[in-house]
Amino acid sequence: MSLALNDLLICCRQLEHDRATERRKEVEKFKRLIQDPETVQHLDQHSDSKQGKYLNWDAVFRVLQKYIQKETECLRTAKPNVSTSTQATRQKKMQEISSLVKYFIKCANKRAPRLKCQELLNYIMDTVKDSSNGAIYGADCSNILLKDILSVRKYWCEISQQQWTELFSVYFQLYLKPSQDINRVLVARIIEAVTKGCCSQTDGLNSEFLDFFSKAIQHARQEKSSAGLNHILAAFIIFLKTLAVNFRIRVCELGDEILPTLLYIWTQHRLNDSLKEVIIELFQLQIYIHHPKGAKTQEKGAYESRKWKSILYNVYDLLVNEISHIGSRGKYSSASRNIAVKENLIELMADICHQVFNEDNRSLEISQSYTTTQREFSDYNAPCKKRKIELGWEVIKDHLQKSQNDFDIVPWLQIATQLISKYPSSLPNCELSPLLMILHQLLPQQRHGERTPYVLRCLMEVALCQGKKSNLESSQKSDLLKLWIKIWSITFRGISSEQIQAENFGLLGAIIQGSLVEVDREFWKLFTGSACRPSCPAVCCLTLALTMCVVPETVKTGMEKNIYDVNRNFSLKELIMKWLLFRQLEDDFEDSAELPPILHRNFPHLSLEKILVSLTMKNCKAAMNFFQSVPECEQHQKDTEEPSFSEVEELFLQTTFDKMDFLTIVKEHTTEKHQSSVGFSVHQNLKQSLDRYLLGLSEQLLNNYSSETSNSETLVRCSSLLVGVLGCYCYVGVIAEEEAYKSELFQKAKSLMQYAGESITLFKNKTNEESRIVSLRNMIHLCTRCLHNCTKHSPSKIASGFFLRLLTSKLMNDIADICTSLVFIIKKPFDFGEVESVEDCTDENLMEMEDQSSMNLFNDYPASSVIDANESGESQITIGAMNPLAEEHLSKQDLLFLDMLKFLCMCVTTAQTNTVSFRAADIRRKLLMLIDSSMLDLTKSLHLHMYLVLLKDLPGEEYPLPMEDVVDLLKPLSNVCSLYRRDQDVCKTILNHVLHIVTNLCQGNMDAENTRDAQGQFLTVIEAFWHLTKEGKCTFSVRMALVKCLKALLEADPYSKWAILNVMGKDFPVNEVFPQFLADNHHQVRMLAAQSINRLFQHMKKGGPSTLLKALPLKLQQAAFENSYLKAQEGMREVSHRAENSESLDELCNRKATLLMMIAVVLYYSPVCEKQALFALCKSVKGNGLEPHLIKKVLEKVSETFGYRHLEDFMASHLDYLVLQWLNLQDTEYSLSSFPFILLNYTSIENFYRSCYKVLIPHLVIRSHFDEVKSIANQIQGDWKSLLTDCFPKIIVNILPYFAYEDTGDSEMAQQRKTATKVYDMLKDENLLGKQIDHLFISNLPEIVVELLMTLHEPATSGASQSTDPCDFSGDLDPAPNPPHFPSHVIKATFAYISNCHKTKLKSILEILSKSPDSYQKILLAICEQAVETNNVYKKHRILKIYHLFVSLLMNDIKSGLGGAWAFVLRDVIYTLIHYINQRPSHFMDVSLRSFSLCCDLLSRVCHTAVTYCKDALESHLHVIVGTLIPLVDDQMEVQEQVLDLLKYLVIDNKDNENLYITIKLLDPFPDHVVFRDLRITQQKIKYSRGPFSLLEEINHFLSVNVYDALPLTRLEGLKDLRRQLEQHKDQMMDLMRASQDNPPDGVMVKLVVSLLQLSKMAVNHTGEREVLEAVGSCLGEVGPIDFSTIAIQCSKDTSYTKALELFEDKELQWTFIMLTYLNNTLVEDCVKVRSAAVTCLKSILATKTGHSFWEIYKMTNDPMLIYLQPFRTSRKKFLEVPRLDKESPLEGLDNTSLWIPQTENHDIWLKTLTCAFLNSGGTKSEVLQLLKPMCEVKTDFCQTVLPYLIHDILIQDTNESWRNLLSTHIQGFFTNCFRHCSETSRSTTPANLDSVSLTSLECATCISNSTVRR
Repeated sequence: MSLALNDLLICCRQLEHDRATERRKEVEKFKRLIQDPETVQHLDQHSDSKQGKYLNWDAVFRVLQKYIQKETECLRTAKPNVSTSTQATRQKKMQEISSLVKYFIKCANKRAPRLKCQELLNYIMDTVKDSSNGAIYGADCSNILLKDILSVRKYWCEISQQQWTELFSVYFQLYLKPSQDINRVLVARIIEAVTKGCCSQTDGLNSEFLDFFSKAIQHARQEKSSAGLNHILAAFIIFLKTLAVNFRIRVCELGDEILPTLLYIWTQHRLNDSLKEVIIELFQLQIYIHHPKGAKTQEKGAYESRKWKSILYNVYDLLVNEISHIGSRGKYSSASRNIAVKENLIELMADICHQVFNEDNRSLEISQSYTTTQREFSDYNAPCKKRKIELGWEVIKDHLQKSQNDFDIVPWLQIATQLISKYPSSLPNCELSPLLMILHQLLPQQRHGERTPYVLRCLMEVALCQGKKSNLESSQKSDLLKLWIKIWSITFRGISSEQIQAENFGLLGAIIQGSLVEVDREFWKLFTGSACRPSCPAVCCLTLALTMCVVPETVKTGMEKNIYDVNRNFSLKELIMKWLLFRQLEDDFEDSAELPPILHRNFPHLSLEKILVSLTMKNCKAAMNFFQSVPECEQHQKDTEEPSFSEVEELFLQTTFDKMDFLTIVKEHTTEKHQSSVGFSVHQNLKQSLDRYLLGLSEQLLNNYSSETSNSETLVRCSSLLVGVLGCYCYVGVIAEEEAYKSELFQKAKSLMQYAGESITLFKNKTNEESRIVSLRNMIHLCTRCLHNCTKHSPSKIASGFFLRLLTSKLMNDIADICTSLVFIIKKPFDFGEVESVEDCTDENLMEMEDQSSMNLFNDYPASSVIDANESGESQITIGAMNPLAEEHLSKQDLLFLDMLKFLCMCVTTAQTNTVSFRAADIRRKLLMLIDSSMLDLTKSLHLHMYLVLLKDLPGEEYPLPMEDVVDLLKPLSNVCSLYRRDQDVCKTILNHVLHIVTNLCQGNMDAENTRDAQGQFLTVIEAFWHLTKEGKCTFSVRMALVKCLKALLEADPYSKWAILNVMGKDFPVNEVFPQFLADNHHQVRMLAAQSINRLFQHMKKGGPSTLLKALPLKLQQAAFENSYLKAQEGMREVSHRAENSESLDELCNRKATLLMMIAVVLYYSPVCEKQALFALCKSVKGNGLEPHLIKKVLEKVSETFGYRHLEDFMASHLDYLVLQWLNLQDTEYSLSSFPFILLNYTSIENFYRSCYKVLIPHLVIRSHFDEVKSIANQIQGDWKSLLTDCFPKIIVNILPYFAYEDTGDSEMAQQRKTATKVYDMLKDENLLGKQIDHLFISNLPEIVVELLMTLHEPATSGASQSTDPCDFSGDLDPAPNPPHFPSHVIKATFAYISNCHKTKLKSILEILSKSPDSYQKILLAICEQAVETNNVYKKHRILKIYHLFVSLLMNDIKSGLGGAWAFVLRDVIYTLIHYINQRPSHFMDVSLRSFSLCCDLLSRVCHTAVTYCKDALESHLHVIVGTLIPLVDDQMEVQEQVLDLLKYLVIDNKDNENLYITIKLLDPFPDHVVFRDLRITQQKIKYSRGPFSLLEEINHFLSVNVYDALPLTRLEGLKDLRRQLEQHKDQMMDLMRASQDNPPDGVMVKLVVSLLQLSKMAVNHTGEREVLEAVGSCLGEVGPIDFSTIAIQCSKDTSYTKALELFEDKELQWTFIMLTYLNNTLVEDCVKVRSAAVTCLKSILATKTGHSFWEIYKMTNDPMLIYLQPFRTSRKKFLEVPRLDKESPLEGLDNTSLWIPQTENHDIWLKTLTCAFLNSGGTKSEVLQLLKPMCEVKTDFCQTVLPYLIHDILIQDTNESWRNLLSTHIQGFFTNCFRHCSETSRSTTPANLDSVSLTSLECATCISNSTVRR
């Protein structure tokens, strides 16, 4: 031991001496020794080495404590009754003792905190708790606690949760003590610091401590003293923010309890501004918690109570008075005051106005309980004062009008602005005009006054608000337009005022954005003259104008002589360019020494460049819109961060399921289609001008460059402008990227950056110059803005690549070298946990200072004077210890270093996909050398910052690092985590920064050893944090970050092959660890885990700019669901057993929300677990107490996202499974009557049974629960046997397959067969169905077949053969359908079983079905209906497999004729498959590809069968098939071979087929591509077998093809070939033109034009619309303008009408033929509803006597129509009698004006309603027409066809002309109404309201009238 330490040890022993005089002598020596440098050095070393055998600071402190104990004991035992002077001496003695402790602590911790935190805390707590120690000791200890412990980060992190809690409790009790000798302000500051520490270092205080705050606030009310109250409330706010996440209801209730007291304190006490600020913040916080994101009702996520409503009205009243008070103070204040009210008060007022403003209530009487006196307050029966308050927008309008003083008006302008901005919906439509009128009046009153900017801002928000409203009435729009025109004029005139220029441009932009006025030519003058300089607001306004408006060619500027040259006129676009780039238009820019404004200021990223490039385009508006449609890069959106509590508000809304973010994420990857830039043509003159101006600008900079005086920022800005323009040029396709690199603009940009780089070189030698540091930081910021690390194709990405190419190797190396010198520069180090140093001062001075501070802490002054004396400066003092990541620790050099580091990381990352001029690997090595272990000191704040920057920015998310670099980057990670493991803020930041590393850890086996090393290092850290989490040593924020890391690990390694945590020797795969967070103690952690649970079900693979979701294997998904479900339930069950108080209520609600969120996410993301998840929800209603209204809210959103129209449809699609599982529970509590039918939107069990008995009864029957069947019948008041009959097809499907199942020895199957036999025997019993069962079987056979087919579930088979069984199209993850389900071989066996049991003993079920041919049609239609009803791709695919199975059976038996239905079946199948093929997605996923392949396979089988067995049946369909298949070859590479094989079979293999030869000849040519080469040659050989065609023959060939109207895309190749023919044979076309003009009606060119126009009309709203319209346009373009007579292009005559006249004389038969022809064509339509209606009509018509007569006559013709209609013909001898509609007043139904003139509904509804009204009127006598109503209800075109016949039929029967008069009146009224609107339009300058009569309806009415006349 050294001599110095020996002296100290002797001194310490003497301090323990029993004699006071001895001790007193040693004190002075002690103070001298603890300052002695040698002693201090040894004590420091011993304390740091932590060796207990040597004397260290802690040992000395223990001695000192004993000394203080002895001295204190002496003072305590001294005589109490002594003189005043003796008492003063004792007081002084106590102060000296206390000061000695403070002095010692400062000496010990001067260099670093070396005293143990535990020792210090124990001493302080013991001293403060011991009341005998007196006020002086307590005060000094409190000072030590605040300044020497709570302000030291090391101690801050070492205090345990128990110690924080104890500190809080002790000091709050001290604060609540009504003692005069306590400095309550100091105590309050400690409470605030302790609360902050506890809430940041632990999961927060327990909610039981809320009572302390309640008491403190009540004390403040009672004592009329607010000493330290602002600190108490600040602590309260910190506490509430932490607590609210888990205990929202409790916090809301507390707010309801405390806020009235605070209102009383505000109104009755004189509060200073700082206290008011804190109270306002508390009010605001309560608003956020009660009304997250402004939610107004409980249904939308708000927490409501009557008390809270009352408080809201009282706060509103208080704030209205406060704002008036602030205004009056401003008016009468002699000093100049700011006329605006602080933003926090305005925001609070706006939020409250949003809640209390209601269109129903304009005023309200409120109870002002807070205004009662103290005595009244304690008497609960005392009446509250009543006061009437005004509410609504009237209040705001009154305040804006009643005074002309700015102090009165501006606050209300601020409130209105904030209210409209935050809640646009809060401004009712009716208030728009009055408010706008008032604002308009305020605007010109004070052009340059202080209120003007506030008026303009308010107007801007009103403009934006109006732009969002789509339901304004036309009269209101007209009034608003007049006001906006006036406002526009005033704003336009005031644009030159620089003080309000930003607001003026903002308002103009908002008006333009909302299209509120029409932009006139005068507007463009703003961007051509000297009225204003280019600025951010001006550029934003110009951007909006270019997006919304067309730029005029020229505009008179009034200064033509100056700006127009004699030989040249500038266009407006060029003037705007010059204004932007140079501003001064009068002088030549090259002669001007002044740099233009755009080089002096920053503009929004690429905004200038987009404007400039758009101006060079011929279609400027389209180009600007094209640029604006590109989503902004994330790195350029960082400025718009929401306040931190916003996340908690979102959590509240997620908890009430009013916000479901998981539904917004795209489920299935879709290929991003880059918007085509084809069509943008550049104006070469303007482009040359822009290039010249930019070159001139850069020349000006380069010529004036000086290394000493030139500003590097200006050089970078100019360089960025040049490459930005080049990037925009490339994006719109004006130039190629390679061309851009060679351009002069790029070379200039390169020169500018070289000059800019010289400033970096200069700085290397002068790193201390502050001015250079600031300039260089700005330059680095500008360079970083130019880089873009996203992978999405955008102008930013292209410009970023150009800018990266400008960066030279020297520049990059210079920056890297500067980084190295800056980080290791010798300067005062930041010691971890460093405290304020003790100044070198004499003992006396120090002691004197301590004495003064002690005297100030405890005094006899009244508390009110203390608060006034101390409050002013308190708010500036930081409460608590500063985070080592706080920017305050960093110097300007440090900040520059970090900026440079981020820039280099960005460069190195983006360089991986760009060509660059520097070696990125070398720069990366230099960066990694910065964290070399020999140099890195992580206790320094800068080094910690540096490492975190490298962790976050070096491993790019999209660009992986080399694995050896990942290893180097991760090496310090364990050390930094170990060093800061107790600092929760740092831990959270570290975990958030390592997320990008994860994607680098799964790079395959390229570098296996380094990969394992990196994975091991990373997982070690995650393991450590997980272990700490389980021990309760991590706060919720760290656990949140940990969950994000685990989520990232699951994305990188979804199978947990290497993502395995090893804790305490046990392995835990991450996919098993992750669900454990569903049972976390913190709600936010649980909800994050629940929302991210989809990572256990899907592999979220990042593929470029989008995410590819791939489902994980079935076993993994099922295990994940069970594990997650159990974990989520685990925590909930613990809570549910606790006592029912508000806290456990909160916890229970939150746990339920977690469970529901977890299940909802699984339901949405996992098709294979969808049914399980849905059943879990049903079960949780009863088992876990989940609220049905919340579940319904979730299910409604999910079902809507899935494409279901109603929740009931979604639930019904799973009901079979849900009921089965519910009944399988075999628990008396889970009977059918207890099923949660409310989830299906049924209000009662009766409604549920009535709607769903067909699903329920089969499940009960198979269980032999006939009593429950009877119960259902009783409930719905029906006969139970009738219900069994209704459900027979579904019941029998639960029985028959088990009879047909082969006996494989499966015990479960044997049991099911036994059950089925038992049930079937019971059904055959006379008491049930008896003998009726056979009749039910035969009559319901098609339905039974459909039900059997619907049970198909074909599991995927491994190594499937080349057969085309349904299993070949099955996937491992295809979800099972509703039970029961069977493979195809069981279904086929069941069909065989049915046919064997049939009394006729027919060979197959198809033979039985052939006995009634419409059975096939019923079954095929039923399958199609099932497919249409679902949007679920898996269900749709399964139905396609069912279709494939049944059609395959039909094809096998088609040679039998299928009972005469073969032609119908063949056509129906072909067109069904074609329609499905045409609905293909743009990008195939697994299931959609299998569906498509199945369709192609089935189409191929059908074609082969048709060619083999049906002779000429395929002839009429070949063109449609080939035309549909051709586009697939190029579009869908996945099925190219399959499609080509079918095309080759049809065209090449069958070229000699006599039935197909002519049809092949008539095909449109195949594309001139390599893949079609053989097909093209074959077809052309047949087509040109007799020699080449002339143009006339080519046109006639084109016109000879008749294609089904709904498939115009099949003519695409024909149109393309026609265009080539027209282009090549212009000479022949001239001859054809002349011939056509000689005889227009028969001219081939006229026919061609008519055909092309018809094709274009057909293409609208059909597949391939754009391609067909473009092809038609090209053909018409080749034909050119032709002078046809108006008679030439006539409406094509209805061929069926013409043919009917030829065939039949009888009107009824003519109409029958026309309608049957139309219905026959409709049978091949895509819409299943239309086909179903057509079937109904056909069966009815053919069953009538007229139908039979028609059939007998028409079968003599050779028309194949009857072959297709064969299945619909009935062989009954009794004809269908159509009931006559004999009404007393048949005219009454049609005598209604609203029926004839379209109202608000669309054209389709109007025409269908009108047609059906005719059919219902009874005026129609034709039985054929009367039977057409089903079709008229679903197809508009059919209505247009039928209506003339209906009118004609009515008029034929009209004997007294009553119908004629009625129809004439209404038809005349219709046209009169149309022409009245037309005439109004021609007179008015504003657009007329043409809503009531659309052009479509007018055109339709004209056609109907013409058709009726022709009839």
